[in-house]
Amino acid sequence: MTRSGSGTPKPQPGTPPSGSSIGPPPLDAAVSAGLAHIADRVLTGSTDEVRVQLRLLLPSTTRSAGRTSWARWVTQSAVPCSDGLQAAYDPLLRTFTAPFGPPRGRASNATAAARWGPENIPALIPENWYQRHFTPIDSISPVLARRTAALRLVQMTAGGALAEAAHYLGISTGDGSRSTEGRTYSSAGTVHSGARQQTDPSGFEAGLRSLARELSAPGTPLVNYQRRRQALENWAIDEPSWAGLLARLPPGALTRIPGLRDRKRQVASVYVWVRVTLGEPGFAPRPIEAAQPPAAQEHRRWWNHAWWSLVTSDSPRSAYSVLRAELDNLAATLATGIDPPHHGDLPLGTVPLYVSRHPRRPRRQRTPENSAEDEHSE
Repeated sequence: MTRSGSGTPKPQPGTPPSGSSIGPPPLDAAVSAGLAHIADRVLTGSTDEVRVQLRLLLPSTTRSAGRTSWARWVTQSAVPCSDGLQAAYDPLLRTFTAPFGPPRGRASNATAAARWGPENIPALIPENWYQRHFTPIDSISPVLARRTAALRLVQMTAGGALAEAAHYLGISTGDGSRSTEGRTYSSAGTVHSGARQQTDPSGFEAGLRSLARELSAPGTPLVNYQRRRQALENWAIDEPSWAGLLARLPPGALTRIPGLRDRKRQVASVYVWVRVTLGEPGFAPRPIEAAQPPAAQEHRRWWNHAWWSLVTSDSPRSAYSVLRAELDNLAATLATGIDPPHHGDLPLGTVPLYVSRHPRRPRRQRTPENSAEDEHSE
């Protein structure tokens, strides 16, 4: 067949870039047969089988693969690829942008999720979600994997960059003002690098798709965690509520939990916030601490790791178990007030025994003088 007209055809919307290697089939019969064989394997194989075939044709890293002309073609073409092919190539081309940079992907790369959206994703996916759908990654903290899974779920349903997902979940401020925000991106990259080195390199992405299917199932209860995060954005237990809570504690418990003042009221507020939002303690609001004069914040270590461990301990005989029960009741009351009536009976999140990425001040040298001073300040 010959092309009619002598002029150069005008590029149509959705055509590949001028430097693309995509063009007419080659004239060599053997090469054409090879391409036809590859196309047949792609069209007839399962998603995982197609991904294996594509992996052989693309660079080894997602960053390099995402920059190929083929990747630009399938992600920017006006005519979208089939859902099956998109599911196969998406993990191979997915890259994360630098902090607060423009999104690399299209909004249409987001998973069609009519029943659930980014508002239904907590900043740290629950441990039971992780256990049901994911395989532990060697040398990777489950906490980092669960945080990365939350970020990816938001990207899957809303599109956009990792920075936008982190800002939405409250993990970053959105302006780079937190000194530790870069770790959000480096840790996500660490999780994906570790996942690609496992026996099943696509296992992490497969777990995300499995969890997405569970959230899409009609019988799965959904919580609007974004509504909870917004309602408790600058929340803390106020002084009257704290006094009433302490008044309900047995006298014996009060004698074994000394110094229940502002610092411990702040820690207790973080505990309740984590229970309601399923976020990480290190990202919780701390208005009580923020209200203190700068000199007082520098002088006193406001976050007490030892007391957090006591509050979150599951020992039934501990005096702190009584306090924890009161805090759990407060969390349930808050959740019931925030959620619609039919969601009030949903279980609250568990509270981890760690505090992630909280900036620590240099430890002071312990002396009899400042030890007595700290006891008096409580």
